[in-house]
Amino acid sequence: MFRTALLRRITPLLGQSFIFQIIIQLINLTTGFFVVRMLNYKEYACYTIANTFIGMMTVISDGGITSNVMAQGGKVWKDKIALGNIFSTAYDLRKRMALLSLMISLPVLFVLLQKQNISLYYSLLVIICLIPIFFSSLSDNLLQVPLKLHKQIFVIQKNALLVSAVRLLLLVLILFVFPLASIILLITGLTRIYGNTQFRNFTKDLITLNHVIDPDVRKILLKQMYRLLPGTIYYCFSGQIAIWLMSFLGNNTSVASLGAIGRFSLMFSVFTILFGSVITPQFSKINDDQYLLRKQFLSVQLWMLLGGTFIFFIFYLFSDYFLLLLGPSYQQLNKELCWSIAASLLGISAGFSFSLFTARGWSMFPIIPILVNIVSLIAGISFFQIQTLTGVLMMNAFVNLIQYAMNTLFCFYKIQKINHL
Repeated sequence: MFRTALLRRITPLLGQSFIFQIIIQLINLTTGFFVVRMLNYKEYACYTIANTFIGMMTVISDGGITSNVMAQGGKVWKDKIALGNIFSTAYDLRKRMALLSLMISLPVLFVLLQKQNISLYYSLLVIICLIPIFFSSLSDNLLQVPLKLHKQIFVIQKNALLVSAVRLLLLVLILFVFPLASIILLITGLTRIYGNTQFRNFTKDLITLNHVIDPDVRKILLKQMYRLLPGTIYYCFSGQIAIWLMSFLGNNTSVASLGAIGRFSLMFSVFTILFGSVITPQFSKINDDQYLLRKQFLSVQLWMLLGGTFIFFIFYLFSDYFLLLLGPSYQQLNKELCWSIAASLLGISAGFSFSLFTARGWSMFPIIPILVNIVSLIAGISFFQIQTLTGVLMMNAFVNLIQYAMNTLFCFYKIQKINHL
């Protein structure tokens, strides 16, 4: 029986939170499928592009800061003042990074919306409606760090459940009258801001916020950020290469189809959130014991492989039934759905491996992942027919596979360098 010390420690947490997280993701899935059915091709293409940029802007503004807060917080998680100083220092850096994120993301978003024949005024309206989501993202991940370190997973889940339920209710009430992408973005931003105010109340007993900028912590965070930021910016663009290519080469129908089948990746969010809430914090707190770290790392990789293979074959065998959820406009996308699931699973696995080594404060020299991914992108563009939706998805799966292999090998390499205690 395949058990490790890490699995024994996290099993109670996983068991308690899994059902709760399933409920949250069911609400989010219902919201996603409802939005797909309510919007026409043009509005959903607009929503798909804008939603992609929300993730890109969030990642750039973070610049690896949150993962390093987890790494630093894992060392002092019982000290409320020290943890509060780490939070304040990180939040100050994130606000500064926000300007860089806006400068990079918004012009590109505007150009892509124009490529899809979205009017000038509506493009500007969409950008304005993104602002609340963006500013809420500056603190929401940071505010969850103290809760994760103190294993208060239910607090995070209850807040997520409330925000998701309110969002769905508002969308149901409004979209029947105004089926617009801008309305969805605005509602999403307002509900996330409300969720963040609740997080601030929950963390009061865990950290002492004196708004002190710790120069030593700042130095550590900046050092890691400078190493991670070039790769982070690159990944923001390369990681969404399917959207970029379809936005430039495809029409509203292609972009909308890509976004619609991408809704199924929300089903995997339960694993992503549980991984980030339970496994990553535990991995960050393990002592520098090479044997224990290697054992836990290999354990996680095995479970990811088994779980990913099982999920893929479920979608492969029952693709017709899954596509029924999207409505009559998307019923012929069986092959595209399977490639989309494969790409999503590989991307999630790459992200899991990345979060493990960043939670330990490890980072690659930026030029290495950038070069590897540029080569993989060039190879993918050469091998696959990127003018078609299927070809873009196949290329995306190939690139994600290379990223997963690179992140996994690097994490294993860093573990092997640790001496036995």
